[in-house]
Amino acid sequence: MLEHYEERKKFLPGLGKDMPETYGKLAEIFQYQVFELYEEVIGPRNSSYYIPYMMNDALECYLVLKDARITGEYLQLDPEEFPLQAQIAQRDGQTALIVKQGSENVFTIWFREIEESFQCYQYHRIGHFWVEGQEHWRQLVYMTGTIYDKYEYMKEKACSDLEMELMHLIEFPPFRFWSPVEESLEERYPSSPRGAACMKKFAKEAGDGMYAFLTGIYEKFPAGFLEKRLASMLCSPAREPLYEMIYEKIRKASLAYPKRDYGEPLNTEILKKRKAVNRRLKKAGFEGRYPFYRKDDLQIVATEEHPFTCMESRDFVFRIQFMVSKCRKACGRNGGFFRSRDRKSWILEDLDPVLSGGLERKSTG
Repeated sequence: MLEHYEERKKFLPGLGKDMPETYGKLAEIFQYQVFELYEEVIGPRNSSYYIPYMMNDALECYLVLKDARITGEYLQLDPEEFPLQAQIAQRDGQTALIVKQGSENVFTIWFREIEESFQCYQYHRIGHFWVEGQEHWRQLVYMTGTIYDKYEYMKEKACSDLEMELMHLIEFPPFRFWSPVEESLEERYPSSPRGAACMKKFAKEAGDGMYAFLTGIYEKFPAGFLEKRLASMLCSPAREPLYEMIYEKIRKASLAYPKRDYGEPLNTEILKKRKAVNRRLKKAGFEGRYPFYRKDDLQIVATEEHPFTCMESRDFVFRIQFMVSKCRKACGRNGGFFRSRDRKSWILEDLDPVLSGGLERKSTG
């Protein structure tokens, strides 16, 4: 029997108790009004249709309608203005998915079966910078949240043991205080003692006894003032070893998966952009290799934004941004983003300010 059958059938009339779980996931798509459709033509009278189920920087999961044909036309309409309604019916060994887009449009997809197709991808180079200040921690919060989200939808089949350990960091409120988006993450993720236990364990591994000690107290007594103090303490240069160790764990977990493959010529376009960054920085005297470079008191880390391989690659946008640190003393990865008078940091969309010596001065948040 389908899980949550009674709830799901409200959003997909015709849903049967004994249908495969993929039909339940189809019902969820209409429940949350997130239906999209992508066609893959297989022959003159045969296609497969892809419906995104779970999409983030670490995972692409689609429901695939096999041996399918459509009557009518799917329109790119805003579901807020044109609410989606759907139902399914079966006839002669085929299933019909009938979709209404408000009162504007109706279409039907006939198909033989639904398959779930998913692929995990690397995510450790991803950089989205929507909030200023402490971007290095916000980047790690985004990555651990991404791991947590894919586990929430796909469970163990999409996560390694290391990822299932890392994802508990998002349950530690002082860590997720550094939200990568304008909104707080407090309602998005739960708080739990295992989140504090996870951070305490990592702090001990990094040799950060003070942070491990205070996290242990917070684990037993999660007081608001201590939560704020632990969040603020992450900004201190004393947390550099902890930050680097968490990043390296995330990097190791990410490297277990393949890079996104867009085929030619898009893969070549990405490679050209990476090589152009390397060429310009080496010419300017920087040492290192993509994505990490140093020169004197400057450090540059290249981050990337990737489209999805199926839906978004048609409107392909690949972007590189740069995390730039300036430290008077030797510092670790993204060291300039920690709070200190002798440290500066910038998020740049191109290298011109670095190479021309025209960096704007600003303190980290």
